[in-house]
Amino acid sequence: MDRDEQMMNWFGIVRVTNVQSIRWVLGALNGWDRPVSTRQAQAWCARMQTAGYIDRVNLGGAGGSIVWATFTGVGKAKPDVYRQTTRHEIAVSTTCARYAAAGYAWQRDERAQHAWEHQADGVALGPDWTELIEVELTAKRPVRYHGIFRAFRNRLDNEAAQVTYLCTPDAGRAVRAALGASREGIVIASRVQVHDVFDRGGLWGGDVLPDWLLSVEQRAAPEQEPLSAARAQLEW
Repeated sequence: MDRDEQMMNWFGIVRVTNVQSIRWVLGALNGWDRPVSTRQAQAWCARMQTAGYIDRVNLGGAGGSIVWATFTGVGKAKPDVYRQTTRHEIAVSTTCARYAAAGYAWQRDERAQHAWEHQADGVALGPDWTELIEVELTAKRPVRYHGIFRAFRNRLDNEAAQVTYLCTPDAGRAVRAALGASREGIVIASRVQVHDVFDRGGLWGGDVLPDWLLSVEQRAAPEQEPLSAARAQLEW
């Protein structure tokens, strides 16, 4: 099925995810801005696992089973789901799934080639803009943020429309503090969005897109002129 092929393409990007994120991607492929039911996602996983395209393990996480594509599915070896970085990888896939539901394309960022560069966790693509995405589950040291902000400044001046940090509450506080504590942060602060969406366990819950995550259509639509907007309210 076309949808199965598209899901395998998605797995080729994120590699490791969970059932809750699969709900969102399946919903996006239906043209929805909301997820399918957990039962539907589990049924899809069972069918694809029987066919040998995915595998999964239940480690008791809040987001459901950890799911990955097999070599048959994406031509890559099985990931080590017991690594410390798995929680972060799943959070990135969660973010990717939400952006898919809002109509964005997604790609991995290019690997940093020099010490002064920084590889973002993902790149969300609109029709004519690029958004760099950082998933921040654990706060970094201030000096590390200063270097990252310096790298982002160059990219914001040349290729990206904005940087979006998606954080746990503790990490969000650290990012906001770092933005105001250095020249590099202050210069780019107006083009950096920081949102606390993950709980301390790295779960982004809920079945509704947040208000700040505008769909591609909403973001691309030209704003009404003030007079036209006021007239529309009066006519209504």
